[in-house]
Amino acid sequence: MAKPHYFYATLLIALLIVIACLMMNGPMRPGLPVGDDLPTRLSYIQHHLALWQLGWLSWMLAALSLLAFAVMLSTELQAGAARQYGVLLVALGMAPDLMAETLYAFVMPYIAIEQLALLQFIDVLAMHLTGFLGNGLYNIGGMLLTLALLKQQPALKLWLYPGLVAWLLGLGLSVAIALQQLKLAEYFTAASMVLSTGWFVLIAWKLWGGAHVRRA
Repeated sequence: MAKPHYFYATLLIALLIVIACLMMNGPMRPGLPVGDDLPTRLSYIQHHLALWQLGWLSWMLAALSLLAFAVMLSTELQAGAARQYGVLLVALGMAPDLMAETLYAFVMPYIAIEQLALLQFIDVLAMHLTGFLGNGLYNIGGMLLTLALLKQQPALKLWLYPGLVAWLLGLGLSVAIALQQLKLAEYFTAASMVLSTGWFVLIAWKLWGGAHVRRA
């Protein structure tokens, strides 16, 4: 059934995610763990504080938009455990994710470099909260919803397979963070974000766009 408001909402979600990714790969990058040593990163953050905080705010919006997409996707499923727990896991993922982004944006910049041990602790803690725990919960929840949709609507399998690959790539990111393989984590981040964002629009077109949107 066409739900054009869901389709247009997904376009907005994709736009928010693209903006967040551009911020991370642009003005935020020198302050991230994949960049220079911690003192150099902190100096950059403190000298570009507004951009740094704006970047993390864009990721907070992206997290909220992911939950919104999960809720919309769940409306295509019959009531059951997969639908309930899929959305729940995505929602639970927001807690560590938003906590980490708050630490990066509004705590870390205000700690003096002399407190290096504290800075290192916050840096590692935040990275694992967002990259391992939050991201892991997002992708497991998304995987549950997509597998449930595949089971209930097998005719959509060619449209759903790219989503399954995207969720697997996202889980690869969590594993890379757990192993402290930051360069590998970069590759998983880029691949999963590009594929998942494109898939959001693709599956939204199939589920909620269609003829109504083409006539608009």
